[in-house]
Amino acid sequence: MGFAMETKVVSLLMGLGLTEAEAKVYIRLLSEGSVTAGELAKLTRYSRTKVYEILEKLQREGLVESYPTRPTQFKALDPSVSIPLFVQHKRQELETAEDLLCRSLSKIWNKIPSQDAQVFINEGLNKTSAKFLELLNRAEENIYTFMAWISIGEYDSLLDAFKNASERGVEVYIAVYDNPDFKDGVSPEMLAEFSTYSREFYLIPRDFHPFPLPPVKLLVVDEGDVNIVFGDYLETGSLKDAISVHYHNISGMSVIAKKIAPMSFETFFARFRRGKG
Repeated sequence: MGFAMETKVVSLLMGLGLTEAEAKVYIRLLSEGSVTAGELAKLTRYSRTKVYEILEKLQREGLVESYPTRPTQFKALDPSVSIPLFVQHKRQELETAEDLLCRSLSKIWNKIPSQDAQVFINEGLNKTSAKFLELLNRAEENIYTFMAWISIGEYDSLLDAFKNASERGVEVYIAVYDNPDFKDGVSPEMLAEFSTYSREFYLIPRDFHPFPLPPVKLLVVDEGDVNIVFGDYLETGSLKDAISVHYHNISGMSVIAKKIAPMSFETFFARFRRGKG
């Protein structure tokens, strides 16, 4: 395994809960076959005590087995079998932790929106997605959203958020563009699922907008919150990064919230609907 590949694999294993030392010992054990802890200590330059501790951890995780010889021999189990089981176990642990954290932390989160005028800037895919979903989940009256892209990774969360909003009695208006410039998007058939949970839904086909679409999502919630997300995908067609600006109780942005968003659905999209007919 080359240095670059080993670095990547170590990083992935650390993401699953192993330390850097545990990941490196495991990788070395995979390539060596049956070895003793002392031999591994020499190969990895970790102390024998540390190697023993690591091997005990790897055995508990189901990645390594041992042979009752003198001295004890250790061998990595087939990774095509042990790694999926290891990941499945970690996934179950994370799901349990997610449920507990959501229930516990939601009880102490101050969810009352501030009455002050505020502007929030979020950078990165995770934070921009979290803000978008937070506003959807906080909606009480209406949601207007125009989306130039929807990635596969965010589809399920968005669908759940629109479903929950609809069940709360929120009026949901959605316009999604079938975007030829975005390569990681979901199919038109999947996009059409949003219509189930919206009062008005428009899937705008690519031949209706022959010019490149601005890589933007616009979300207007309860005529007071405006969230604009800018995605970085125009060069490669794959979403590399995103930044969002959230305007809360900004008087100038309220023009968009109270007039432009509803007007777009009443006029432009109504004309689009008639054009299709």
